[in-house]
Parts: sequence; structure tokens; C-alpha cells
Amino acid sequence: MQQSNKQGSAKDKHLFSFFQIPPALKSPNVCCFVIGESVSFFGSWMTQIALVWMVYQLTNSAMLVGVAGFTNQATGLIITPLVGVLLDRWNLRYVLLTTQLVSILLSSTLTFLTLSNHISFVWIIIIGILQGTVKAFDLPARLVTIPRLVDNKADTYSAISIHSFLINTAKFVSPMIGGLLIAKTGTASCFLVDSVSYIPFILAILTTQINSLPNQSRTKKDNIWKNLKEGFVFAYNFLPIKYVFILQIVICFMAMTYINLIPIFAKNILNGNAETMGFLMTASALGSIVAGLYLILRKEATGLGKIIARSAMSLGLGLILFSRSASLETCLVLIFIVGMANTLTLAAISNFIQLILVDENKRGRVTSIFTTGFLGILPFGNLFFGGLTGQVGVANALLFGGICCFIGACFFARKLPKIKNILYPIY
Repeated sequence: MQQSNKQGSAKDKHLFSFFQIPPALKSPNVCCFVIGESVSFFGSWMTQIALVWMVYQLTNSAMLVGVAGFTNQATGLIITPLVGVLLDRWNLRYVLLTTQLVSILLSSTLTFLTLSNHISFVWIIIIGILQGTVKAFDLPARLVTIPRLVDNKADTYSAISIHSFLINTAKFVSPMIGGLLIAKTGTASCFLVDSVSYIPFILAILTTQINSLPNQSRTKKDNIWKNLKEGFVFAYNFLPIKYVFILQIVICFMAMTYINLIPIFAKNILNGNAETMGFLMTASALGSIVAGLYLILRKEATGLGKIIARSAMSLGLGLILFSRSASLETCLVLIFIVGMANTLTLAAISNFIQLILVDENKRGRVTSIFTTGFLGILPFGNLFFGGLTGQVGVANALLFGGICCFIGACFFARKLPKIKNILYPIY
């Protein structure tokens, strides 16, 4: 009897600890930064939705939707690895302030062009290239900053998980409001909201304390190309990083492109409008919130490899089933699963990378290599699937992406024992 009471008490204690406030949330420094950046992501996602809808309305071409998505992020493939070297040298606060100010200027330009009826596909491409250049600096800088906000290194996992959760919360709110705004007032209102959304993040950047590297001066003296080569060699030779990078490339090319195909799917398969697109985007982002909340409540790094493998498999299967459905209710459930699995996979990969990096001097470079997999590979996926959709239809394009994603997840799952054998003695 006494033993059963002890067991019950241990279970209650474990359950209570699972729902405790994450350690990083107790830090005003972390809270201020991640809340500010989540507001800016709210506007960014709204602009992305509005641009995709506007391009399709202007051109009625799935191929040109893919071209627009490509130009918005293609510059990331070229300059993001070099950005990683620069982030290990530059002041992160100044980098973040510059990227937010330029983003305000670009979103304001979109607002003006739309309201004055001067917006065109060419203008969207030009501004998309400039936005992609800004993102190549902005996203790696944000990721590198997160571990430098915490005073206790043990809180790093918690801070990264909160970062992912709040970003995905913004993804949940912005499609719902964005779809309604587009339907009621047009795309200009989305661009205007985006312009204003960067202001809270600028205030957060100015007030938070960002810890500097203890040996940063030595890194600055090294040759920039030598630093770049060191980052690639380390990422390639360290097999756990190499395998998750391969999986990330597969997901960004084959699966992440579903976001740009949702407007086409809503119109051609579900015979819907901007509100239908908003419902689908919202269901997807709600799944993202559930995934982010799960990672926060875990509060530990162990088992991330299995989570990555299983969620990637679920992502592939979810896309396969979604592509075969023509019912809005069924699609909402399936796209919820897709959004949850997609976020869980990519957020777990990001957490995994940040946690296994012990050399702070390589953090910027390795983080930028993985950002390249997102910013650099995703536009090629958008371009490829834009053309594929024009040839075989949006449903078959999503089916192909889901199958390839599932195969990639199975490959990664087979490498898990080797990853565990490498990491266990080190960490």
C-alpha cells in the first residue's frame, strides 16, 4: 500500500513538473525579446499570405506564384552562409535594428503601391528580392541571439522552445485575420499592419541585454573565407548535424511549399475564396501552436531525434491524405496535422542544432548554414512546385511532395542509432 502511494506521488510530481512554467519565461530579458519578435512575425506572415493571393489574382498562374516565392527567398541561398561568418564578428543588436528598419520601409512601399493602384507583378518581384536579402540577415541573427539572452545555459532549450512557440502563435493569428482583411478591405491593409508590427521588436532590441562572445576578438582576426570553410567542414563532418541538414533540405523543398499552394488548392479544389484560404492557413497554424506548446512543456533535449523522425513521417502522410481530399472539413483536420508535424519537425531540428553546439564561435556559421536550407532551398521548391502544379495540378503536386517527404523521414530514422552513438558519449 505504501509502495503504491509512493508510486502515485511520483507520478503526480512528474505531472506537476511537466506543467510548470518554463525556466526561460522567468527571465524578463528573454520574454521581452521573443514577444517583440513574435509581433513582427505576425506582420510578416500576413504579408506573405497577401502577396501570394495578390500574385494569383493578378496573373491566375500557379507558375508565377512559384516564381514570386522563389525571388522572395532565392538570395538567401547565395549570401546566408557568408552572413553566418559576419554574425560571429558583428554586433547583433545593430544587425537586428537595421533589418527591422529596412523591413518597415519595404512594407510601407508595398502599402503605398497597392493603395495607389501602381502595384504589379514586377514590383512584387523587386520588393521580394529585397525582402529576401533582409531575411538572409534577420533570421540567422534572431536564432543566434536567443542563446545569448539567457544567463543560465541550462535554460537555452527552454528559451529556444518559447521562441518557436510564439512565432507559431503569430502564424496562427495572422492567417485568420489576414484572410478576413483581404476579403473585406484588400491586401493593402495587411501590408500596413506589417509596417507597424516591427516597432515593438525594435523597442525590444533596444532594451534587452545580449551577451557577447568571450573570445570574439580572436574570431575577428581570422580570414573571412577561412571562417566560412570551417563552418561547412564542421557541419559536414559532424554526422548528427549532417543528417538533420539533409532532412531539413528534403522538407523545405518537398513539404514546406504546401503553404504557397494553399491559395490554389482553396480556389481550384475546394472552390473557395480568400476566407477559405484563411481557414486552411489558420488550421495549419493552430497545429503549429500545438507543436510549439508541446516542445515547451517537454523542457528537455533528450529524445529530439525520435521526435524529428516521427513528425517528419507524419508530415509526409498528412500531405498525401490532404492531397486526396476535396471536403473542407476533412481538409481542415488534415492541414492541422500537416501544420503541427511541419512545425514540430523544423522546430525540433532548430532546437537540436542549437543544443549540440558547444563552440560558440561556430554558432553563427552553423546556424546560417541551416537558415540557408530554409531560405535557400525553399524558393527552389516554390519554383519547382509552381511549375509542377501547372503541369499535373495542385493535388498531384502535393501528393508527390508528401511521398518524397515520407521517404526522407524514413532515411533519417534509419540513421538515429548512429546519431545516438555519437552524441551520447559527448553530451
